[in-house]
Amino acid sequence: VNLVHRLDRGASGCVICAYADLDDAAEVTTALGEALAAGQKTYVALVRGEGFLREDLLEKAGADVPSGDLKREGWFVVDRPIKDDRGRENNATTTFKFVASTGSEDAARASLVAARPATGRWHQIRRHLNGLSHPILGDSSHGNSRTNREWRKERDLPGARLCL
Repeated sequence: VNLVHRLDRGASGCVICAYADLDDAAEVTTALGEALAAGQKTYVALVRGEGFLREDLLEKAGADVPSGDLKREGWFVVDRPIKDDRGRENNATTTFKFVASTGSEDAARASLVAARPATGRWHQIRRHLNGLSHPILGDSSHGNSRTNREWRKERDLPGARLCL
């Protein structure tokens, strides 16, 4: 059994493994890895916020959204550099779509977001959503601690997990 792909340990995702005879193991693992790399990965995240962003924050977030209504836009691109562990900025591009939200009358203020990273930077989706002022629920590194505590206490959000 060979590991082909996995998500971060803290993310609720999947692990893809390949099983083959010893003679074919390397070939099967390589073929699956190449197929995953060539395909389009779409992640789903539960985020804090209703899908609105003040216009003065849109440019800072690197979003190509003419209005502040992220839900109405459909798919939109966030193109904003992300610093690596050595402090160097690297280009990072993610396409997002706000699929659904709770609405302003609900105190939960949450949205379901689809994300398609074009580049593979460390914590790219998490950082881009936080830059849009819509951090992933349960994200202790790039999220909102107060909001995470509220969701754990009032809505039984599992601890030590991301809603990604």
